[in-house]
Amino acid sequence: MTETCYAKGQKVILVTNQIKSGKWLCKFSIPGASHLDDGVASQDSSKGYNTEWEARSNAFQRAKLMLEGP
Repeated sequence: MTETCYAKGQKVILVTNQIKSGKWLCKFSIPGASHLDDGVASQDSSKGYNTEWEARSNAFQRAKLMLEGP
């Protein structure tokens, strides 16, 4: 599932996937930004999140931290 959100005036696209274990993973992209989220690769697929909402919330928090910068 794909969802569009906004943080700090920037569009954030969340892409959620359900894996074989029934858990959820989510990655984000920010159009025009050179950063690519490695959320799916860096998340342990054997764990994931119990709900789609938890996965999306985590990805959105990662996006907001990236937008805030160092």
